[in-house]
Parts: sequence; C-alpha cells; structure tokens
Amino acid sequence: MRIFGIVSAFFFFTIVFLTFNASSEMHKFDNLTIADGEVRTFTDDQIWLQGDILVNGQLTFENCSLNVNRTLDLTTSEIRIKPGGQLNLFNTTISTMETSSNTGIDNESIISPYTLVLNGSSLSVYNSEIYYGMIWLVKGDVEITGLVLDGFNMINYGIFSENTTLKASSVSIRNYTQGLRSIGEIPDLESIFYYNCSTQMTQEWWLTFSPFDNSTGLPIHGFEVRQWKDNEMIGTWNWAKEYEINSSGYRVNHTTQLSFYLNLHFGFVDKYWEGRIIENTEIIQNFNLNHTLISLSDPIIFTDDEVLEMGQKASKWSNINFSVIVSNPTDINFYNFNLNLLINGNTGYSTTAILLDSNYSKRTNVSWTASVEGPMSFGVSAVIIDYSGDLTDYTISVYRFLQVESDSEINTKSSGSWTALLAVFTLMSLCSYIIYTGIEEEVITSDSIDDSSPEDTISEDEHLREIALSEEIDDEKDLE
Repeated sequence: MRIFGIVSAFFFFTIVFLTFNASSEMHKFDNLTIADGEVRTFTDDQIWLQGDILVNGQLTFENCSLNVNRTLDLTTSEIRIKPGGQLNLFNTTISTMETSSNTGIDNESIISPYTLVLNGSSLSVYNSEIYYGMIWLVKGDVEITGLVLDGFNMINYGIFSENTTLKASSVSIRNYTQGLRSIGEIPDLESIFYYNCSTQMTQEWWLTFSPFDNSTGLPIHGFEVRQWKDNEMIGTWNWAKEYEINSSGYRVNHTTQLSFYLNLHFGFVDKYWEGRIIENTEIIQNFNLNHTLISLSDPIIFTDDEVLEMGQKASKWSNINFSVIVSNPTDINFYNFNLNLLINGNTGYSTTAILLDSNYSKRTNVSWTASVEGPMSFGVSAVIIDYSGDLTDYTISVYRFLQVESDSEINTKSSGSWTALLAVFTLMSLCSYIIYTGIEEEVITSDSIDDSSPEDTISEDEHLREIALSEEIDDEKDLE
C-alpha cells in the first residue's frame, strides 16, 4: 500500500509538472494557417504572431494569451476566418505589443491594432478579452457570451456586423468611435454595455435602387444614389440608417433623404426621395425621359418692344423678338437648350441658349435685327438630344408670318409724309393769310370812319355848294 501511495503521488506530481510546463509553453509564428479540414487547438499557451492567422478549417484557443504584433510588411494584422472555417475563443485574451527579436523583452509602448475578420464562417467567443482590436463580421454565424472589447480610442468600430446572424450577451464595448454597427440583419443583443463611445450603436439597411423609363419600361443604367442631410450631400453609399443609439444611450430615429442622379452630359436627371427605411428596401422609380414630349407654343412677335399684330409690317433694321413658350414635361434638366431663329427655313441668324429645368415651362425670346426685306416665314427651332444615344434626336419648331418693309416702301412712305406735311403747311399758311387779310380790311374801314377830321367835312360841303351854284347858273342861261 505504501509503495502504491508513493507511485500515485509521483504520478500526480508528474501530471502537475507536465501541465505547468504546458501552460507556460510559447509559440511564435510569422503566419499561422489552418488548412481546410484541419482541426487545431491551443490550450494554456502563449502565442506570438508576427503576421496573420488564416483559418480555413477549425482553430480553438482555450485559456490562451495571443499577442498580435505588427506584420512584416507593416500592414494591419488579421485573424481571418475564411468561408467554411471556424474560430473558437474560450477564456482567451488577445492583445498587441511588440517584442525585441534580440532579447525577447516586451516593448509595450509600440501598439499595432489588428482586425478579426469573419467571412462566411463561424465564430464562438466565451469569457474572453480583445484589446486594441476590431471584430468585422460578414455573412457569418456568431455567438458571443462574455466579452470585453476595448479599442483604446485607436479604432473606429468595436463590432461591424454585415448580413450576419449575431447573438451576443454580457458584452462590454469600450473606447470606440462607434461601439456596434449592424447592417442588413437585426442582432440578438442582451446585456450590452458601452463606455466612452461617441455612438453606441446603429441599425442600418441595404438599399437597392431600380430605375425604369416609363415610356419604354426598360431599366436605366448609370444612376448614382446620393444621400443628404438637410442641404448637404453626405455620401453615395447604398445603405440607410434606421436609428442610432447616441453616447447617452438614447435612440434617435432617422429619416432618409435621397436623390437619384443621372449624368447625361448635355443635361442631367436629379429626383428627390425622402422616407423611413426599416428593412432592406428596394426603391423602384419611373422616369419620364421621352424627349419627344418637349414642345414650343404660343409664339408672339415683338418689334421695338411692341407686339406686332397680324397684317402689320416691321420696319427694316428694327429690333425684332420672337417670343415662345418652351414646355419640358420630362425629368431631364438641360444645361444649354438652344433655340435657333428660322427665316424661310434657314438658320444662322440668331441663337438663344437657356437652362431648361425638368417639369417646367418658361417663355423666352430670340432677338434679330430686321436686315432681310419682304414677306417671310419667321420662327424658331430646337434639336432635342436622345439620352439613349441611338441617334434619334428630335427637332421641334414653331412659325409666324412676318413682313419687313423694303427700302422703296420706306422712301415712298417718307416722301408721302413730307408731301402731307407740306400740304398741311400750305393750308395753314393760306388760312393764316385769309385770317390776316380779313383783319386788315376791318382795321382800314374802321379807321376811315372813326378817324375823319372837321376839315374833311367842311371841304365836302363847299364842294356841294359849288355844284349847286353851277346848276343855278346853267338854269339862268336857259331862261335867257
């Protein structure tokens, strides 16, 4: 019995000794790769990594201390679980510090952050700690129970979860710009604690934008989805935020503001959309890009800023404006919409370029100095570019009749005007002469009557007496 007890004690101390040696075993790797189908477990070990861990099979760290150093090419180190792989962390601490290759002494002043990347694979974490690291989850299955995650204000995200089934409880996330960001799926969270995070969590969803031409029913390619906050564009990404939990732990719901922009070079399409996004969403929008719907109407001719009525002639060298309403019922905004003046079907006389907004009508003028004589077809035309580039450009036009006086008409008109003016002048002169003559005669008659003197009256009486005396002498001679 005594011998049996001695043997048992020796066996026990041997196991303890071997266990102690195992717990203190150190492994150093430049890169650690777990092949597809390989299963490897580290228990009670210290692992020093100068590179990346690539997991295609299954890798387990239990009661381990894992130090991730700066990579040989000075890039960010990764612990990457590739599609189909699995990583298990049980009672394990992952951190970073750099060691001296000569002495093996830790130099804790040099920190090199790293990323744990899950790509279509599995991750299981239990009662572990991750310092100076970030967890990036993409299309995986993750279960976390008990985790301290501390970024020491050196990394933006604590956990970035994209299209991942994430179940987490008893997790402390500290010192990140954003503690948890979830896109595409709702994580199952319980007892999550945040400390010193500018934003604790956001829930976001994917956007799929499907534009169609409503005149053809065909899809339109080349659109850019722009996101706005008030009047400021904040990005062109294809996800939208449902809500965020701010640094104080309050939930703030978000309204998404979008514009759908298509560059056509000669113009553009820019349509606004606003709403709440609460799940992965496909936004279907129909656009009116039928360039043949643009029209010209209601033509008016102005000459020297006055409306030229039907039948009236315009003076040569006068300033003529052809005014027309341009109607654009489409979703296309035109940078330079050119209106070309047409005289007898010919262009080259005058052009006006305008900015034509979508779903808008405006009146505009094309000016011309009347340098051509006679009757003419007078109008404007515009060439509408087909956005599809199929060389089916569309020409629109509108006409009015215009007659510009010739030089002979202007001279005749001028001569007639002078003749009429001379006749009026002659008539006025004649009237003035007649009026003046009548007044002169009245003045003379009045002066003859009113201004006769006594001497004139006496002279006239003496003359009468002489006549009477002569008659008496004649009568006496007859009697003798």
